[in-house]
Amino acid sequence: MNWHVLWLLIRPGRTGVSTVVLPAVAFAVITTVALSVVAIAGRFWFAPDNEFGAYRLLGAGLVILLFVPLSTLSAAAARLSARRRDDRLATLRLLGAASTLVRRIAFSEAVLIAATGAAIGVLLYLLAAPLLLLVPMQGESAQAAEMWLPWWVTVSLAVGVVAIAALSATASLRMVVVSPLGVRTRSEAPRLRWVRLLIGGGVIALALVLLQSVSGSWGATGIAAAYAVALVAVMSVLGVVGPFITARLAGLRAKRASTASALIAARVVLESPATAWRQVSGVALASFLVVPAGSMLGYLDMIQRTSPVVTDENRVLFADIRTVLLVALVVSFLLVACSVGVTQAAAVLERGAFYVSLDRLGMPRREMNRSRWGAVLLPLLVASIGSALASTALVFLLVAIAVATAPLFIVGVVLLLAAGIGAVRVAVAATTPVLRSVLARPDRVL
Repeated sequence: MNWHVLWLLIRPGRTGVSTVVLPAVAFAVITTVALSVVAIAGRFWFAPDNEFGAYRLLGAGLVILLFVPLSTLSAAAARLSARRRDDRLATLRLLGAASTLVRRIAFSEAVLIAATGAAIGVLLYLLAAPLLLLVPMQGESAQAAEMWLPWWVTVSLAVGVVAIAALSATASLRMVVVSPLGVRTRSEAPRLRWVRLLIGGGVIALALVLLQSVSGSWGATGIAAAYAVALVAVMSVLGVVGPFITARLAGLRAKRASTASALIAARVVLESPATAWRQVSGVALASFLVVPAGSMLGYLDMIQRTSPVVTDENRVLFADIRTVLLVALVVSFLLVACSVGVTQAAAVLERGAFYVSLDRLGMPRREMNRSRWGAVLLPLLVASIGSALASTALVFLLVAIAVATAPLFIVGVVLLLAAGIGAVRVAVAATTPVLRSVLARPDRVL
């Protein structure tokens, strides 16, 4: 390994330290959240349980519900610096560097940045662990020892985050090694085919069939497992169907655009629908979770108010179910806010030359910001509304019961969806200083 070459590649260049800091920050947030969620889930898993294993199901359910959001955002964080890394590695290939050297450099850079972020994330978890004591369970607060994970669990999760970054870096090298000139010129636009829609529709149909087959003879564990499998399966294909629908809507918007900002926004989405979707994928996952979660809370509230056979033990269990659902929702929206802010800042840095060109052509900065928000709004609406409709289809009976018996909880679901969209809007607005700094120093991006 040529360490001098590696340093030349990963050191902050003319675009500043943000191209290195942003992925590290993303990995730090992901590591902190993952450790905190596992600590809370572990407390439920080892709690005194009833004959149905309800608390173990709650602990496992919390991890399962947040596994897809965490893994998706981990992969997205690994790709934050991929464009910059691929450009530089493609230059090495064009200069005659061996593909083995390129692979080693890419792997080392990805691991170094991810390991730095994971280490910071572990430190943040250690600092935030006392706050986890406030999460109630069985009517009591946690003991300090219950929130400290074993050292091997902490290390394993941190290593897992680094492994995701390494795998993402390895996967992104195919175009660098095979077609370095295409990477440098960005000559190959991504193509999205109808097979994505067929795959998504097939998975949703199979999930509906599975849920229709559920019966009381399956037992509490079997029923919970069936719902978990169906929800996770549909959550997993959101990233397959979402970019396709986003691309089709962006194409229609580009044809009907009446302003420069609207046209630019549509063209930005069409340039890479998958990238446009990834930056709001957290909203898709949170929206997918919020509908069944809100409906479940309404259903439990209805049972607690109307059923005469509800015992004190049942009320404690219902309260703990609400705790798990609320933790899942809060963590999901936290990941949304962090990921959108980081990816938007990275997008501004990556498109620095483009924004400088628009500035020199006389486009007002307000219009640039409007185009940036427009490029986010389209996939955002697809993510929030489409995901909410998909989850409603899966748990339609539960939603119908909640609408009839506890409509306020459905209002809460709508407000949470609005809060998610508002968080994205704030995150986009928070990156305006990044655009301002790029335009103030155009020599750094040209």
